[in-house]
Amino acid sequence: MSDHPRKPHTRRPKNVTRRRLIRRTLGIIFGVLALGLLAFVAVAAAKTPQWDPSALTGRESSIVYDMNGKEIAQLHAGVNRLVVKSQDIPPLVKQTFVAVEDKRFYSNFGLDFQRIISSAIADLRSGSAKEGASTITIQLARNAFIANPTQKTLTRKIQEAILALELEHRYTKDQILTFYLNKIYLGESAFGIRAAAQAYFGKGLKELTPPEIALLAGLPQAPSGYDPYMHPNAAKYRRNVVLGVMKSAGLISAAEYTKDLNAPFSFVEQVKKSHGQGVKKTGAGTGAAYPYPYFIDYVVSQLEHTYNLTAQQIFSGGLKIYTTVDPKIQAAAEKVYSDPANFPPSLPNSLIQSAMTVVDPSTGSIRAMIGGRDYTPMGLNRAWQTLRQPGSTIKPLVDYAPALEKGGFYPGTVLDDMPVTFNLGGGQTWTPTDFDTATVGWKGLITMRFALEDSVNVYAAKLLQLIGVDYGWQFAKERLGLPLTKADRVASLALGTARVSTLDMASAYGVFANNGIRVTPHAITKVLDSNGKPLVQPTIVTQRVMKETTAYLINNLLHSVVTNGTAYNGNIPGWYVCGKTGTTSLPASYGNKVGSPDAWFAGYTPRYSAVVWMGYDSDPDGHHYLHNVFGGSYPAEIWKKVMETALQGLKPEPTIPQPPGIVSGQIDTKSGLLPSSLTPPQFIKTEIAAAGNFPTQVSNVWVQKEVDAANPSYLAGPNTLNKITKVFLNLPDRDPSIPWPPDEAPYRPPTAYAPGSGAPGAAAGAPPSGNPGGNNPPGTSGPPGANAIPTPALAPPISYDGKSGQASVGLNLPPGSSQYSAFLYVQPPGQAAGETIPIQNPVEGNSTVQFPLASPKHAPPAGIYRIYAFLKDNTSGTEGPRSQPVSLRIRR
Repeated sequence: MSDHPRKPHTRRPKNVTRRRLIRRTLGIIFGVLALGLLAFVAVAAAKTPQWDPSALTGRESSIVYDMNGKEIAQLHAGVNRLVVKSQDIPPLVKQTFVAVEDKRFYSNFGLDFQRIISSAIADLRSGSAKEGASTITIQLARNAFIANPTQKTLTRKIQEAILALELEHRYTKDQILTFYLNKIYLGESAFGIRAAAQAYFGKGLKELTPPEIALLAGLPQAPSGYDPYMHPNAAKYRRNVVLGVMKSAGLISAAEYTKDLNAPFSFVEQVKKSHGQGVKKTGAGTGAAYPYPYFIDYVVSQLEHTYNLTAQQIFSGGLKIYTTVDPKIQAAAEKVYSDPANFPPSLPNSLIQSAMTVVDPSTGSIRAMIGGRDYTPMGLNRAWQTLRQPGSTIKPLVDYAPALEKGGFYPGTVLDDMPVTFNLGGGQTWTPTDFDTATVGWKGLITMRFALEDSVNVYAAKLLQLIGVDYGWQFAKERLGLPLTKADRVASLALGTARVSTLDMASAYGVFANNGIRVTPHAITKVLDSNGKPLVQPTIVTQRVMKETTAYLINNLLHSVVTNGTAYNGNIPGWYVCGKTGTTSLPASYGNKVGSPDAWFAGYTPRYSAVVWMGYDSDPDGHHYLHNVFGGSYPAEIWKKVMETALQGLKPEPTIPQPPGIVSGQIDTKSGLLPSSLTPPQFIKTEIAAAGNFPTQVSNVWVQKEVDAANPSYLAGPNTLNKITKVFLNLPDRDPSIPWPPDEAPYRPPTAYAPGSGAPGAAAGAPPSGNPGGNNPPGTSGPPGANAIPTPALAPPISYDGKSGQASVGLNLPPGSSQYSAFLYVQPPGQAAGETIPIQNPVEGNSTVQFPLASPKHAPPAGIYRIYAFLKDNTSGTEGPRSQPVSLRIRR
């Protein structure tokens, strides 16, 4: 037995053991994470792009291909890069960029840990990753070496940090800043500060003012978003923010800040003036660094704004960009646009502009694009950037196609072209008219087909009210893709008060050509990076947006507009051509001036949909608008010339397949119903409709009345000895003060009984001559004695001699005409007012009269001329009824 007593055993508390276990476990976890992070960093670092000093000044060009996979252009940053030495960059420029982009640039070593930590905290608080922590050195590394600088990954950030440290090791701060200022993309195709100063202000760096430096220094954050040409309000806001940074950094005084903050913001005009310095503006392709410049500029814009590629990627990333351009069509369009003979004369120092877009409706591929007549690099592309009122070209999109799709309407639906006033709310009203209403009069009961052929405004406005403004607006926006806004959801939308581009319209009309199927319009099929890997793959959506029967009916209607209406200049022999013209009206502020701000032609064949716009960019003095130009003249002729080339080599398609569900039959064109036994033969036509929408009721607008045989202008009474029965239009709701159109005037029922007829209210004695029924002709107010003046008649043949400039037409003057003077009224195409021409030595009976249409120096505009004849009382000056019009078509 031991002499030492045994030490009692002490038991450790359980909580101490548990804490050790937790610490060991956490240590293991953190160790594993640290090893993993080190491994991740090692792998990322190993994949860091190889150091290449030449990348600081240039990179591999990108290649653009056409629809056939053939190379058409190379994009490289040298297109607009003006390298500047460090000593030539003003100190204020350097200091401002440093203050805005990296205020600790001179004290950090490429990585700003203070900024990284503050950004991380801000991201944690906001639950997002919006805050940036990039120094100027990191931005230079990213733009110079990283293949996909828009990719936001931890790997990319590690690589950027490694490259930034390498830059800091190899170069001085001033060298890094100079590389940065020479390489940074500042919008408007300008790489580097010197190129940007030229692009925006047409100045050298040493000429820049503090507000101009502030604008440039604000651009790196979002070159497209703060572009003063495209987004002047955002650009001004950003400039003022930078001015505040300059004041805080002591670069400008408080007084200078206040002065510069309130300085007029005129950069938009400066950009316009400075675009394409030194470029000769004489044609669509002149001065471009590559062929098909407007199309390629659009592709570049799509890559930047839609697919979020940086300018460095696009111009120096070695990309392979595959596009949809058809070189045959694009070259044809550029040839047409380079010929001044295809355009009307312009005012001095201000060119009448135009734009055109051609789309393959079956694929959505944009085949050609012309953005103006005076190309400047990355300048205004009117084909998609300019939004103008489309006038009547919008009618099929918001009025007619929606009505046919909704049901209850068909091409024979009749509405009354008579005065109507719409309540717009807020005490405002709107009374639509046509350009020729004041001179020709109202057109009365007309069918949908006639309304489209003659582009009748009142019909379109009434139709939109019947289907609902919301329905028409929604149809055009959601199904056809027009960029309509809430402000466009008004009654006047029916006549084209919204704003659209040629690309918008070509795509929308393409839905009709594609049998009611909409395909996403696009100019890019794919983009591969420098290693051949897919970088951009557009999503093309194909969707049926209207019934086949709707598409067929609207195609049939628009084909009639080409064969019989205002779009006849777009006719191409052998092809089923559909089209619509549009000519906008001058605002009321122009007074009685005659002209148009915009002229459009929208047309398509089964293969291509194309739209042409024409007009001045702006009207600063009230004189910059189109004279004697309308959609069916120059725009239609440009469209035809381009389309004839586009269709060369293709088998003509003179018809389109008729889908099931289309029916046809005879209708009464004054009611839109089935003909009755009273319907006069000239008002019976064959029409088509979707099954279920063809009328089943018999016309009810015709009535029979007994009239005095001796004077059919009076109703017969009980004592009338010689009565005859005549057919009349029964339209009791019409305003009796409104003259009826020529084709309806003979069917306007008399309202007075013949004197001596024994009817209540009838006077005793013989009936006087004249027309007491109030059947005044259009264009006259029906003064006393006017109805007693005989009505002349015009008849074929009507012809025009281009050599002499003289037209001729058959004239019939009824007996008793010799005591009056005879006149012709000639209304040129697209004009609200015509010319009154006296007839020399008029002869009663049939004769042929000649009248001039051209001056010795100018040929008459192409189009349809409407000619009327009338007699005038030499003593009282009263004009008699006008004859029914005859039409003369002149082709260019």
